[in-house]
Formats: sequence, C-alpha cells, structure tokens
Amino acid sequence: MTVPKLVLYNSNLCPYAARAVLALAETNQDHEVVPIDLAVPRPEWYLKDINPYGQVPALKVDDKDIILESLFVAEYIADLHPNVGLLPKDALQRAQTRYLIHHWGARTQPAHHKATFITDAAEIAANREALIVELEKVNKLLVDAHRVEGDGQGPFFLGDKFTFADLAIAPFLARFFLLGKYNDVKEISKAEFPQFERFFQWKEAVLARSSVQKSTPSQETLTNSYRKWVK
Repeated sequence: MTVPKLVLYNSNLCPYAARAVLALAETNQDHEVVPIDLAVPRPEWYLKDINPYGQVPALKVDDKDIILESLFVAEYIADLHPNVGLLPKDALQRAQTRYLIHHWGARTQPAHHKATFITDAAEIAANREALIVELEKVNKLLVDAHRVEGDGQGPFFLGDKFTFADLAIAPFLARFFLLGKYNDVKEISKAEFPQFERFFQWKEAVLARSSVQKSTPSQETLTNSYRKWVK
C-alpha cells in the first residue's frame, strides 16, 4: 500500500485538532503541518480551498482531497495503519468505542465546560454535581467495556493497548485540570470519589502516554488560553 502525502492544518491549542496529532504520532505517519491561528479570522485561502467553516483540523491528502472533522481525520489516519491497532477489529468493541466518544462529547464534556467556566455562585454547586453524575456513567462504561482474548487487564479503555477511544478523549482529559481554575468549584478527586476508581485509573494512564504529553501544551498555557471562555 502506498502511503499518501498528508498535510495537517492544525492549531496546537485545539483539543479537537489534537486527535489528529495523536493519530499521526501513534502511527508514526509522515506528514506536513500548516499552523492555523484560531485567534484571528481565517485567511481567505483556508476558507476557500481547505475548510469553509474555518475549523481545525483539516487534512489534505495527496495535494487534492480534503478530510474535515477531527474524528474522521483521526480515523482515516488510523485506517492507513491497521497493524497499529488503534481501531479495534471486534465489532462490539468498535460500537462501544463509538459510544464512549459520543457520550463524552455529548454529555460529559458539556458538563465539564459548565462546571469550569461558569462563575455564577448559584450555579457552581449544581454544575459540579451534574459533572459528577456524568463521570459516574463514564466510570460504568469503562468498567463494562468488552474485552477479547489478548486485551489484558490494563488501564486503557480496552485493556493493555492504547486505542481509538483513548486517543479521541485524551485531549479533553488533558484539560480536565481546568476545573476550579476560574471559579470556586472543588476538584473531583480519587480521595473523594473512590467509587470512580476505574475512571481515575484510565485518566492517569492516558495522560501518562508519551504522545499525549508531547501533544499537550503546558498547563499554564492552557489556563491562560481558556480564560476567555469564563462567564
């Protein structure tokens, strides 16, 4: 199989674009990076030729075809390297992978966002409680993940191996520390919630991954960058 030429349009601060960066790192895929500054209006050439919505990431393949949206970009890269095993072969595991990613994006991440960036005193406790409810569900999804022979009992979603669900949620786990940085919301700790042991095990393992650490800006950089979202 001939590996295509890939050009990634990326912003280092964007957690969605980080999914593509992680997929490229995990597959050791050669590529070119074109930085896109999200703090200013997108240049006309980007809107016209790459992504009319102005978002990142975008992936150009062989100087002609464009892939948009972070999960589709990352999945395409993973599909180029099936031997790496980012995408599980088992049909049930693939379905559970899709659902964990969906659940995080549709429910857990919005709850984290509200608890982190809304400073209204009357809402703080309610927002934290809503996040706790969602983390309880995530913990159960992790506990109930289907394992097949050879997966092992490791800390990642499907056992010993770092796979697509871990990759897709890693950038948001790397920003989980922002809880309490801009308001009086108390952090959610293992000591307070020992019943979320599986979640914390998973989170710690994902954040210790070399590719995740290399693709994540410093906590100081992220704290300063995301301050603009505080309400």
